[in-house]
Amino acid sequence: MTIIEHSLEMRGMPHRELEEYFLTIGGKQIGQGTYLGPNWQVELSDEWKCTLGSLQVTATQVRFRVNEEDWSEMLKAFRFRFLSAGG
Repeated sequence: MTIIEHSLEMRGMPHRELEEYFLTIGGKQIGQGTYLGPNWQVELSDEWKCTLGSLQVTATQVRFRVNEEDWSEMLKAFRFRFLSAGG
């Protein structure tokens, strides 16, 4: 069982939606911004403002620690949940 680490920067997603997602998939909050689930751990950074041209959007760094064999499914489900086309 190999644990791997990956980070994603999520822009335009409210921090609380990220927190709620990890709780709904079986995670438990074990510290400030840290969630532990079956075969994974996630750390959410504090939210900050990111400037894109004249727009300011919120951004959060999401750091995953997960079993290597579970990573592709976890990433697929995470990306599907937060898929957005803008507008």
